Amino acid sequence: MKFILSILLLVVSTSVFSQDILLKQNVIGDSVRPTYGPNLKNYFHTYIGVGFPVYTNEHVNYTKFGSSAAFDFGLRYKRRITNFLAIGLDAGISPAAYKIKQSDGKTVPDTILNDREKLQITSILSSAYMRINIGRRGNFIGNYFDLGAYGGWNAIKKHKTYNDNAEGEKVKAVTSGLKYINNFSYGAIARIGVSRLALTASYRLSDIFISSNAMPELPRLIVGLEMGLFK
Repeated sequence: MKFILSILLLVVSTSVFSQDILLKQNVIGDSVRPTYGPNLKNYFHTYIGVGFPVYTNEHVNYTKFGSSAAFDFGLRYKRRITNFLAIGLDAGISPAAYKIKQSDGKTVPDTILNDREKLQITSILSSAYMRINIGRRGNFIGNYFDLGAYGGWNAIKKHKTYNDNAEGEKVKAVTSGLKYINNFSYGAIARIGVSRLALTASYRLSDIFISSNAMPELPRLIVGLEMGLFK
């Protein structure tokens, strides 16, 4: 009889002890709330994009539409304020190539006609934006609208020409460190996004060319598509 009572006491004690441990583990687990995620307090992700300069007036109608393009690579931070509002910062690099039409009356960057010609400007940019989330969502990006401003350094500035000489040889000429291009630029940005993909627009408020050169500006508006690189 004593043996049976001892066994029962051991079983009851083990059962009570096990329940206490489970309860303790659940309380600790429930008290830790995640703060990092696509629609949580903090989130980082990389992105890539491509954009095409758009003519806004006849004075900038000297670049080739479609073959002129700007690419974007960068890192984005998003800080959630409310379920419908967030703010954030970007940092990235944007190489752009503006292909110049070769026609009579050409003035940018000079009057010389070539077989092919382009201006290349690679900028290191940063931006700040405000995001309005559209619709309800869980812990994912969802639909949104961004509005912000950017600024950056035009780190690499090159003028390239391509010609065939009298012997049929291909001649490529590169001029770098162009003094007629400003070192810095700034402007406004907007994005309309659906999860990974976003339609983007940037409008440059600063001048590319130094005013003393009296050259018509490169297109200020660039419209394109961006893809966020996240799960």
